[in-house]
Amino acid sequence: MEEHAPRFNLSIVSSDVEVGGARLSAEYALSDEEIAIAHWWVLINCEEVKYWKELHLSFPEVDGDLEYHNMTFANYFRTWMDMIKSDDNPNWSHELLLLAMQPQRARVYPTCTVNGVKFVSEERDNRLRTQNSGVMAKGHGLDYYGVLHSVVELAYAEGMKVHLFKCRWFDTGAQSMKMDQYGNLSVNTATSAYEDDPFVFATSVKQVFYLDDLARGDAWKIANIVHPRNIYRAATLGVTIPGPEADAYQEPNAVGIHDVATVRDNNVKHGRVLRIRDEDSTFIDVDPNEETNDDSDDELRHRLPDINSDTEEDSSDDSDYEP
Repeated sequence: MEEHAPRFNLSIVSSDVEVGGARLSAEYALSDEEIAIAHWWVLINCEEVKYWKELHLSFPEVDGDLEYHNMTFANYFRTWMDMIKSDDNPNWSHELLLLAMQPQRARVYPTCTVNGVKFVSEERDNRLRTQNSGVMAKGHGLDYYGVLHSVVELAYAEGMKVHLFKCRWFDTGAQSMKMDQYGNLSVNTATSAYEDDPFVFATSVKQVFYLDDLARGDAWKIANIVHPRNIYRAATLGVTIPGPEADAYQEPNAVGIHDVATVRDNNVKHGRVLRIRDEDSTFIDVDPNEETNDDSDDELRHRLPDINSDTEEDSSDDSDYEP
């Protein structure tokens, strides 16, 4: 991390994330649609944006409709942040304005160190003798297991960066996850799901080590959560280490997990369909019958006309986009 890098106070921006390795090839670059999805995912999972999500969901034209909310919220949020930046609103901040302006660039990397734990993309992991691509994200009453596809760095204005993991999630259905009598969870890694919902914050995942399930065989792996001990960042301890820092924690590799092509063929064979993960804090529950005071000057001040998805994009120059 740069010595004089700017610091931001949003909960989604972490100084404990360090990307590494040469940027991945063009085939890993995010499409414009994927960048929009990643930005939307950041917005709906940012704690500081919660007030604005609730406000938008309470509008009569939205009326708690999550699909319409997902389609239109980003445009509303951008317009709000522009309009009230001099209004002294306690729910506004300069950092939220930067977030609303959408990413200026999206870069993808093969490795990332989070709080001293090293994660490596699946493609690179397959060529190593160590295993660092397994991930687990906690959801609403369900844990999601998968492997890291790539590390995504969304670069917003003024150097504000948000780091996401783009993952390949395994199917969470009863036929694809089994728990034995000893509490060991076995996952069928030849399946996949949630392909339209691949992103998760780099700081919110745990590393998983997959062991061969000798009882079930084939693509079944026993998932073990990695609990690295006594890992500290030198900067946190105020220690200066001469030369390169020691390598981050790594686990030895296991027999390979099925590649994407095999997974897709297997999904088609068994008639599996795409689903969206249900993570904690993804959506805000709003009572559509809750009465609102339409005569309130403060509320009307932040009420905006309908903005469709064709709203003009940010006029800032995006020509320097670098995959």
